[in-house]
Amino acid sequence: MHRTTLLLTLLAATASAFAQQHDQHGRPPAAATTAWTTQPLIVAVPGGRGERAAPQFRTVGLPAAEIRVFGPRGGEQAFPVEAGATRLRSPAPESGNYHWLSAWAETPAHVAVATTVWYSSNPGPAPVDLLQHAKSELEIVPDPLPREHANYRESEKWRFIVRYAGQPLAGQLVRMETERGTRTSFTTDSEGVATVLFPRDFPPDAKGEEHNHANAGFVLSTERQDGDRHFVTAFNHIYGLDGERGRSLGWGAAFGLAGMLGALPLLRRRQNGKEQ
Repeated sequence: MHRTTLLLTLLAATASAFAQQHDQHGRPPAAATTAWTTQPLIVAVPGGRGERAAPQFRTVGLPAAEIRVFGPRGGEQAFPVEAGATRLRSPAPESGNYHWLSAWAETPAHVAVATTVWYSSNPGPAPVDLLQHAKSELEIVPDPLPREHANYRESEKWRFIVRYAGQPLAGQLVRMETERGTRTSFTTDSEGVATVLFPRDFPPDAKGEEHNHANAGFVLSTERQDGDRHFVTAFNHIYGLDGERGRSLGWGAAFGLAGMLGALPLLRRRQNGKEQ
């Protein structure tokens, strides 16, 4: 009897842990992110279907009181974090496309900032001005962001600008961590740009259905000491499978088969020649 109860308890705990590893979009929820990084994060709260205009986010590793939303048309608004999460919406003037999310916690000697982006499917301007506008002292800014319905993918190179007080930082170390366990670093060039190579660290059998490819979280972080104040900033988002992961093998097999079929007439001619 005791063995049966223990077995059922273990099975329930395993099922619960598996369900928490990914939300409906394959994105790691807040509870899962603390295991792979100590950097401050802003992550989407699982669930909330049919509420695209008011998604829920929460901070991880950061005792922030609010999450500030910067809109693509220039507006910004702070939303208080209550019961561990907050429901966001586009600030006035309301718009679609990318929004910048920022949360921070600070003491007289230390400032920690977490940033990410939220994409709204409603029509809106490209986030060019949004990315150029400084939103914190030390920041990591994508240059550019993926287009609509696109994403960061393994094996791709993407540019990120590191700025302090609105100015690019040359020779600045940027660390990258992924939910898959990769740890690497990059250094900004003379224009403050770090060219980040996304690792090919998904398992060989990883796959996903159309519009729901397997993905994982990543975070880029950097820090700077300015007098008596220490700044840490992080940008987190998700990345997916290499788009060529399955095609290369399929095309290779197709070309191989085509080559074999093309060689058949030659083989037949040689055989006929020998028979004569």
